Amino acid sequence: MRPEVELLLCCSGTSIDAVRAERIRTLLRTDFNWTSLLKTADRHGVLPLLNRTLRTISSIDVPQAILEQLQHHSRANAARNLFLTDELLKLLTLFEAHNIPALPYKGPLLTATLYGNLAGRDFADLDLLVHEPDYERAQGLLSTSGYRLMNAFEWESTYLNGTGRVTVDLHRRMTSREFPSPLQFEQAWERRQHTVLLGTQVPTLSAEDTLLMLAVQITKDAGAPYLQLSRICDIAQLLSGHPDLDLTEVLRQASGLGGERMVLFSLSLTHSLLGTPLPHEILGEVRANPTIEGLVEFARQQLFDDRDASARDQHSIDQFRWLVRERLRDKLLPYYLRYMYDVLVPCSLDRQLVPLPQHLSFLYYGIRPIRLVCKYGLLLCGRRLERNVPEDGFTSYKSPLGRNGNLGEIVDPETSRKPPHAP
Repeated sequence: MRPEVELLLCCSGTSIDAVRAERIRTLLRTDFNWTSLLKTADRHGVLPLLNRTLRTISSIDVPQAILEQLQHHSRANAARNLFLTDELLKLLTLFEAHNIPALPYKGPLLTATLYGNLAGRDFADLDLLVHEPDYERAQGLLSTSGYRLMNAFEWESTYLNGTGRVTVDLHRRMTSREFPSPLQFEQAWERRQHTVLLGTQVPTLSAEDTLLMLAVQITKDAGAPYLQLSRICDIAQLLSGHPDLDLTEVLRQASGLGGERMVLFSLSLTHSLLGTPLPHEILGEVRANPTIEGLVEFARQQLFDDRDASARDQHSIDQFRWLVRERLRDKLLPYYLRYMYDVLVPCSLDRQLVPLPQHLSFLYYGIRPIRLVCKYGLLLCGRRLERNVPEDGFTSYKSPLGRNGNLGEIVDPETSRKPPHAP
């Protein structure tokens, strides 16, 4: 492990005991790359934790220029977090005035409840979870309140306000349908707690639901370019601040919806990286599930691999997502949804072959399957005809399959389309 990475992990823990503090001092006296350390900490969203620990443990061993950079980031982060928190309170007031229950999570709520102050963590946007029947009304409310729709997926929409400074992720669910989520709005709303932000009482997830949410987030981001150490620090902070948290009950809730392995994976990853203590019964569950060790090692490599995470072997990513899912239907659902997308959703080639005016564009959903049946039906007929050609006759026949009847030699425009956004 590179000294920069080890130092970052030591500084990201929730409690710095004497042994860890001495290890931090030892690492600070070694010759390592400060630029690499700051860059890695920034990428993982843990600059506030790094700043806090270095100033507490051994600021005299840190170059003055580094301390100034960290202090500058800390002040800018605090100012931005206060601004976003104020915007969140305005949105909650707006939703309440229109009788739309909204549950904020991540962002300001997570920072305030886990770290004790709004400057303790980086965050860049606001997340609101609403009841699915209220989702379209909430979308309309944002649109008429100066927010512009930037992206829309089947489980969330991203909005940007008129100044371009506030991004809001409006959720009807926390993840797409192809990803098992053990947390639904109805149950989360019933178990909600309240905290105070800038003098205003706001609803927030319970500690148990916060753990479920973080486990889903970490597992969803693993294998993608989005996995950050800050998510793992969040779990460490949560466990440290709630020593009476019933992890066995959380596992039981997650198990009913196919998320137990996600929770065990996230807890084991936190224990492995940050040394967060776990109850003996939880460690026993981890040892009883041999899949967890491989999943944790994959995430460790992804977090601190110098290579571009977006270029990681897709086969390894797919294998991770297959193994972290418990139920067979959850394993197969992503492939089914992508298959249905490829078959049913029109592509640019359909529009090129059969140009239609905008008001008739719905007809493409009927044209596409007909075109695919004709296309692949002809390919199949060509293959059968080629097999039946006698050795001494019609050698000039050319199959539509290409040379040697190899389907792989045909470049199909549909296969190059990107699948729907996947977690």
